[in-house]
Amino acid sequence: MKTLHCPNCGTPFVRVAPQSGMVERVLHHLNVVPFRCQLCMNKFHAFSREATRSAQASDRRQYKRLPTSIQAQFLADNRIRSTNRITDISMDGCTLQTTGLPRGTFLGLVLKPDQEDEAIRIETAMVCSVRPTSVGLRFLEIPLPDQRRLSQVVLGLLVSQGRHPVSNA
Repeated sequence: MKTLHCPNCGTPFVRVAPQSGMVERVLHHLNVVPFRCQLCMNKFHAFSREATRSAQASDRRQYKRLPTSIQAQFLADNRIRSTNRITDISMDGCTLQTTGLPRGTFLGLVLKPDQEDEAIRIETAMVCSVRPTSVGLRFLEIPLPDQRRLSQVVLGLLVSQGRHPVSNA
């Protein structure tokens, strides 16, 4: 079995992406499946006999959320400032332990993964889901240098948590 790698950055950390559009549905019948790189965010198609429709239907996310504990400060409507904890993260979003933010709220985030690491700035994030003790955020705007630092954090989590790359049959 050959491990599938992202054609853009070469990482083996790729994930089956949800199908979008008629072309991808037709390609799926030929075992050509859409994949999303978990680090550079590149979407590409590859032949795969192992990627099944049931795996796609069960999880709509294109990026695997990885358990973590990262300190984050947020600023909403230029007035609410708070320090909270991120409990899972991906290149596309995170879960923030906080309450009182309604769905659809836009906010900025400053993540501090470790004491020695430089902060990662998320210019704009949106509250997409609200739970009793946390909110689900989707990242909308990340400056390129911060996106690179975020990908290093995600890579570290993927490696340390033993996530297995996708194999291509």
